[in-house]
Amino acid sequence: MQYGKGVDPIVVLGAILYFAIIIAVGVYSKKLTEGAEDYYVAGRRVGAFANGAALTSTFLSPASFLGLPCFIFLLGYPFWWALVGIIAGFPIAALLTAGPLRKYAPVSFTDYYCDRYEMPIAGRFIAGLPTFVAGILYVVLSLVGTALFMVPLLHLPYKLSILIAAFVVLLYTVLGGMYATTWNAAIQCVLMVFAAVVGAIAIIVKLGGWSPFWHAVIKTSPKFFNEPSDPQGVQHPFMAMWLGVIGFYFTWHYGFSAMPYTVVRFFTTMDVKTAKRSIVWATFMGATLYLALTIIGSGARVVMERFHPLAAKAAPIAAAKHKPIALIVLVLIKKTFGIGKVTDYATIAAMESIGSSVLMAIIVAGGLSIAMSTVAGWIMVLNSLISRDWMGKVFKSKFAEEKPVLSARIWTIIILVVCSLIALNPPALIIDLSGWAFVVVLASIGPSMVLGIWWKRATKAAAIWTAVLMAPATFFTWLYAKMHFGKPHFFFLNKKIVTPHQFYWIFVGFILFIIISLITKPPSEETIQKYCVELHEEE
Repeated sequence: MQYGKGVDPIVVLGAILYFAIIIAVGVYSKKLTEGAEDYYVAGRRVGAFANGAALTSTFLSPASFLGLPCFIFLLGYPFWWALVGIIAGFPIAALLTAGPLRKYAPVSFTDYYCDRYEMPIAGRFIAGLPTFVAGILYVVLSLVGTALFMVPLLHLPYKLSILIAAFVVLLYTVLGGMYATTWNAAIQCVLMVFAAVVGAIAIIVKLGGWSPFWHAVIKTSPKFFNEPSDPQGVQHPFMAMWLGVIGFYFTWHYGFSAMPYTVVRFFTTMDVKTAKRSIVWATFMGATLYLALTIIGSGARVVMERFHPLAAKAAPIAAAKHKPIALIVLVLIKKTFGIGKVTDYATIAAMESIGSSVLMAIIVAGGLSIAMSTVAGWIMVLNSLISRDWMGKVFKSKFAEEKPVLSARIWTIIILVVCSLIALNPPALIIDLSGWAFVVVLASIGPSMVLGIWWKRATKAAAIWTAVLMAPATFFTWLYAKMHFGKPHFFFLNKKIVTPHQFYWIFVGFILFIIISLITKPPSEETIQKYCVELHEEE
């Protein structure tokens, strides 16, 4: 792509083919959606590979595809090490929640809280309100991420890009529900992994092969392989500390075992074994994606400084400011389109440096896939929460109970319209929004899910108070750090302490839950046996 010139028709064709495929899947899936269980949990007929692929594309948001390569070439090896920790989080889900929750086989995310803690009404709000907040944030950030791909690569206005993304997701989620969402997410997973792998190979080939690639990487970043525990080894001391590794691990991917939009996918599988096997596929696909993104991030600076169309223009600016040419390239791209952060254009800029229209068409499909699959996954959580749980179970709406699929489709439209309006002027950008959404859910309702399954002593009072205290605490500290210090990553009492998205609240939430459980009355023995002990017993 040449800046200042028209959009490449091959790239446009790639986007059109992508949209056509996922809309076609939505239309076909409508034939399979006959009742509420089909719409909400795909009739519990999804296989291991399809579910594992859907888990991967739904869970890994645009933050992964857009920004992580930039962090890798700016921060070096320690962030690469954090990615290893991220993938290590996937198999934990098989142990903690995948098998037990599929054995329990609920329809909605909030069902478990209602049954395990004996609060059929309150449970839908205790678990539902943090889920609702996180879901809205995630739909917004994913729409923004979709637009950030469409604006520079398709030369579409930002607002039009938001509307197109929302409309396409609307078509297939309204028509096919969880069937369409699952099969499209599986296809989107294959596309985004394929795009990342092709991009990684393209960078290696562009630099002359594996050996020249690594020599170029080491030359531009000589401390790339320093130990992550050595604070003198990298540009950013915090990222060299094990605290940074643990922080990113728990902020981003402990949540695979407890986040609503992944947990509901355990409900869709054929049986317990299929649920567990889907985690194997998710781990494989996620690891492949992140390995490819690590290669892209490692070589991004080199290819951008040697081959990007804006490198010559960026060179004198970089020399005057004593900054890397690659960083100035990203600054110039951001100024060109006027949206996002410089980190959001890292993958796009690295791929533009290769100079291949076909590659850019593939990258468009991959980038749109990872963004739109996350939108659809959260939409299914939110329409079930509002239509089935709140309208049907709590407020006893006859319309929601008698016509559950129609009700869910109506709420899908409402949610996407609201989130699209917010996305036109988002309160923050991709990584900031996704980090806060993670922490608010994992700190407030994560403990009651994980410990409810594995600890007999988990109590109703602990579930209530953990949610009531942790949700506002995470909101206040995140917002205070962002408003007062400029970034939500600083500890809200001290700017010198960096805490990714106030992640320490996750640990505080678990400790609080355990303490309250030890001093309050547990549910009945029958409830504990049915919704705790039996769920993780071998059949």
